[in-house]
Amino acid sequence: MDGVKINQEINQEKNQEDLMIINNLALGSITLLALLSGCAGHATRGLSSENNDGLSSIIDQIGKASRTQTLTSQSCKTTYNELYEKLFNLAGDTAYLDLNDTGKMDQDIRDSFNARIALKNSFKSFSPDNDCFKSASDVFRGLRYVEDYLIGLRMDRTQSGPAEYVNLKGEFPYLLVNPKYAEDFKSYEDLKSGDIILSRGNAFSSAAIARIGLNDYQFSHLSFVYKDPEKAEIMTTEAHIEIGSVAEPIESHLASKNSREVVFRYSDAAVAHTASKYIYTKVLAAQNTGHNIEYDFTMDFKDEHKLFCSEIISHGFKHALPDEDYFPMFKSKFSPGIIPFLNTIGVPANKENIGSLEVFAPEDIQFDPRFEMVAEWRNPKKMEESRLKDFILTKMFERMDQESYVIDPSFKMSAETKTLWLLRRLPVVKKFLSNKFSLTMNINQMELFMAIDKIGDAVYKEVEKKSLEFERPMTPKEIYVVLDDFFKQDFDTYTRYKKGQDLMKPVFHQWFHP
Repeated sequence: MDGVKINQEINQEKNQEDLMIINNLALGSITLLALLSGCAGHATRGLSSENNDGLSSIIDQIGKASRTQTLTSQSCKTTYNELYEKLFNLAGDTAYLDLNDTGKMDQDIRDSFNARIALKNSFKSFSPDNDCFKSASDVFRGLRYVEDYLIGLRMDRTQSGPAEYVNLKGEFPYLLVNPKYAEDFKSYEDLKSGDIILSRGNAFSSAAIARIGLNDYQFSHLSFVYKDPEKAEIMTTEAHIEIGSVAEPIESHLASKNSREVVFRYSDAAVAHTASKYIYTKVLAAQNTGHNIEYDFTMDFKDEHKLFCSEIISHGFKHALPDEDYFPMFKSKFSPGIIPFLNTIGVPANKENIGSLEVFAPEDIQFDPRFEMVAEWRNPKKMEESRLKDFILTKMFERMDQESYVIDPSFKMSAETKTLWLLRRLPVVKKFLSNKFSLTMNINQMELFMAIDKIGDAVYKEVEKKSLEFERPMTPKEIYVVLDDFFKQDFDTYTRYKKGQDLMKPVFHQWFHP
C-alpha cells in the first residue's frame, strides 16, 4: 500500500508540473481564445463639428425623433446623424453633463434608457434596406455609452454597490428594467423560457467580435434560455468555440462574469418557448453522446450542421416559424477592407460576395422590433475598460479598411501558437484545457487572435496612462483623439525604426501596419 501511495503522489506531482508548464505556455493566449465564445458584431468613425446642447436636451430630441413617423428615409437619416454627432461631441464637464448632481445623473440615466426603448420600438417602421436604420442604431449605441459613462461615474462617486457584482442581479442604476416589466423582472431568477441574453465578454477578442461588422457593436455573445415547465431550473443553450454547443444551468453562464448583459423577450411567449425547447433538446442530445455540435467558424446561419452562438437563436426560431425568414430582421454586413481578416477566422468572404454577404451578429437581435428589451445590466467596474477596448478595436478595423493595415504576428507569437496547437492534442493537455482550447480552431485563427490580444494590450496600456491626466473617465471623443494621436506617433516611430533612423522600437506597429 505504501508503494502504491508513493506512486500516486509522484503521479500527482507530475500532473501538477504538467499543468504548470501548460498554463505558462498558455499565459497571454487564454483571453484571446475567449474569442469566439462570443460571435460576431465598423464604420467610418469620427465626427468633427461642435455643439452646445446638453444631454437632457439631446435625449429629448431623440425621443421626439423616435415618435415621428412621417420622416422620409433621407430626412430620418439626416436627423439621426445630427443627433449622433451631438452625443459624440458631448463634453465631459458640468456644462453638458451634470456630473456633480447625482439626482440629475440618475434622471439622465433613466431618460436615456427610456429613449432607447422608444427608439427600439420605432424600428418596426424600418425595412432592412432603410437608409435610416444604421443612423438610428448609431444613436441607440451612443446613448448606451452615455449611460455607461454616467453609471460608472455615479457608482464611483457615491461609493455604493455590492462587493461583487452578479450578472443580471442588483439595483438601479447598474440594473435598468423596462418600466413594462418593472414588477416582473428583478434578477436572472425571473428569466422566462425563450428569453435571449445578449452579453459581452471581457477580452480583446470579444471586442474584436463586437466590432467586425459595418456597424460598431458592443456585444459578442448570445444565449437562449430554456425552462422545463415541470422543473424550476433555468438552463441556457449556447455555442462556444472551445467546446461547441452546450446546454447548461444558468449558473454556468453567470460564472463567465461578463461586463454587460441585456435580456430580450419575443412577442409570442409560446413561440419563443417552442424555439428554445427545440434547440435545447437538439444540443443536449448531441452533448449526451459526448460529441457536441461543432462551432461554425463560417458564421453561415442557414447551415445547422455546425452552430455559432447566434445560430442557436436563429435555428430555434426557424423550427418554430418555418415559413418565416431567418431571424433577425436586420443582419450585419462587412466592409471589403477586412476580407483578409474574415478569411482567416473562417468567413468565406471575397470581392464578389462581400456586398451581399450577411451574418447574424449577436447584437443584431436588439434591433428586431419583435423582441422587447426587458432589462439591461452592467458591471460599473468594467465599463471604462470595456469602452477603451471597443474604441481600440474600432480604430484597428478602421485602419484595416481605410489604410490596408494587416496583422503581422511576430516569430515568437507564431512559435507559441504552434506549440499550443500541438499540445492541445496531447492527452495530458486535453485533460486540463479541454474547455479553453478548441481542437477545431486552426493555427492561423489562433495566431490571429493571439496577435489581436498582444496589439490591443499594448495600445490599452498607453491609453490608460493618458487617462490618468483626466480627473474623470474620458468621453468617447476624448478617447478617439488620444488613440489617433498615439497611432500616428507609433507609426512615425515604426517608420524611423525600419529605416534605421531610430533605435527605439514602436509599441505595436511591428505587429500591425500597412
